[in-house]
Amino acid sequence: MEIIDIAKLIEKSGGRLYLVGGAVRDTLLNRPIYDEDYAIVGLDKNEFINLFPNTHVRGKAFEVFDLEGKEFALARTEKKIGRGHKSFEITTGRNITIEEDLKRRDLSINAIAKDVLTGEIIDPFNRN
Repeated sequence: MEIIDIAKLIEKSGGRLYLVGGAVRDTLLNRPIYDEDYAIVGLDKNEFINLFPNTHVRGKAFEVFDLEGKEFALARTEKKIGRGHKSFEITTGRNITIEEDLKRRDLSINAIAKDVLTGEIIDPFNRN
């Protein structure tokens, strides 16, 4: 299944699919893309699994879905609750926006997303 078909199914179910991370950076810099990561907004875990029953679920702190050789994760927020790099309270859900997801990312071009269906670049923090 092509990524555009995946995005259309997600949209039909009330969600939206965004390319995030290094792939957006590489797109903006006209470099080849080697790794595609996607953020899903507007769906919860069960809705995604029902749409794509062949997905492989992994991850302990939050689910990452492997589908068609690509990684998909529900949009999430993170709140630091202790010391170290694993002390976060993670919240996912259908009401988390792409802007909220991008806010948790590091202060680099990783805080930019690209809408798979429209091609729109989402850069709420002007980090590009």
